[in-house]
Amino acid sequence: MDTHKKEYDVVGLGSCTMDLIFAVDDIMRMELIDRDNVEKKYVAIENSSKLNVSSVKSFPGGSAANIACDLANIGMKTAYIGGIGNDPAGIACMNDLHHHHVDTSGVKAFEEDSTAHSIIIINSNYKDRSILAYKGANDLFSPKHIPESMLTNTRCFVWTSLTSPNGIEAIRKCIRLTRNSGGFIAAAPSISIIKKNRSAALELLKMSDIVSLNDEEIEALTEIKGHLHEAMAQLFKWGLKWVNLTMGKDGQWLSDGKTLVKTHPPTIHVMDTTGAGDATMGGIIYGYLNKKSLQETSIIASSLSAMEIETPGVRVGLPEKFSELQKFIDEHEFQQETSNFL
Repeated sequence: MDTHKKEYDVVGLGSCTMDLIFAVDDIMRMELIDRDNVEKKYVAIENSSKLNVSSVKSFPGGSAANIACDLANIGMKTAYIGGIGNDPAGIACMNDLHHHHVDTSGVKAFEEDSTAHSIIIINSNYKDRSILAYKGANDLFSPKHIPESMLTNTRCFVWTSLTSPNGIEAIRKCIRLTRNSGGFIAAAPSISIIKKNRSAALELLKMSDIVSLNDEEIEALTEIKGHLHEAMAQLFKWGLKWVNLTMGKDGQWLSDGKTLVKTHPPTIHVMDTTGAGDATMGGIIYGYLNKKSLQETSIIASSLSAMEIETPGVRVGLPEKFSELQKFIDEHEFQQETSNFL
């Protein structure tokens, strides 16, 4: 089946969220060693204390919605499906999706609950962020709300974390519809679904073709700690065709199970890492859809992530057309190492 004749390049199902970003510079950070001798970092607020917030910003976000916007910016026909509340936050999220030329005809507005919100606490001293997430109307989206014609007319379906039973069943149905129509499946499960329902995350992952994870997520999924190469190998045993692993300032690893490309990020000024993983996933999908090499795909993904990180907020600073992305690539240096994966 020629998927190039499909109506959509990418349809995404997952969270659509109003992100509230609080900059709190005097918050405390603790570093502890857990029972597995793994170093963990925590933010701490003293009981009954009152911390000063240096700035508050709000941006429409959510992983699936971010990916749809990021890809639409660089010329792909995308759609977002999912649940929002019938409230001002939902209207703002819809307006922003329209601004990015994302098809929202598959979005369901619910009266029963509000639009999802995330409170993102960032600390400029440590470049850290912590997130409080309220799923809201995201959890109300179910298989009966799926616009089936969209899934049968897309080259790619990408799923991100919906953790409710309804949401997981909706993802499962979308995968089946896309697969049966000749499309491929991209997975971007966050730590929330992995911790809350690892068995469902594994099931959905094994039904997917490509995945992008960070080091915490891949260790939690595979239960292989401290051996990232071995953890990636496990994903290939489960049937994945491409595996991308992000490691923050240490860059990313992308492999097809035969070749491993390690890409170091370009030199930039880090402002806010929110949305960086979604931008990376968008780049991986773009490369896979356009039959780019692992090396080319890694540079596209790394560039989108870097552009997101350089500007505070979500979907801010990203290219509004592919030529802007190409300009960023041309003006920055990328160090890559290519080796055999096996």
